[in-house]
Amino acid sequence: MHVNQQSMSHPYNLCKNHMKQYVLIQTVDGQQIEGVIIDLDEDHVYLVTSGEGMERQFYPGFGGPYGYGSGFGYPYGGGLRRLILPLTAIAALSLLPWY
Repeated sequence: MHVNQQSMSHPYNLCKNHMKQYVLIQTVDGQQIEGVIIDLDEDHVYLVTSGEGMERQFYPGFGGPYGYGSGFGYPYGGGLRRLILPLTAIAALSLLPWY
């Protein structure tokens, strides 16, 4: 495996190893997102977040908000929200304790 392939698969493997767990994701632009990883594909990680304290989020270079589609990626107010995040936006991932 080439070095580039290893680095590209790192966020995928990190998310796969923490599937269905409560995590803190730091993005390449320094934002922090807490949530539970509910799904994963080759390009995106799917999270459920509380939506509290989050503002409308855009990621330059991906042409729009983290969440693609109606209602995703726009966590206004309380309640649970689904967030779709490009794997290339992940700089770090940490496991968090359940409260």
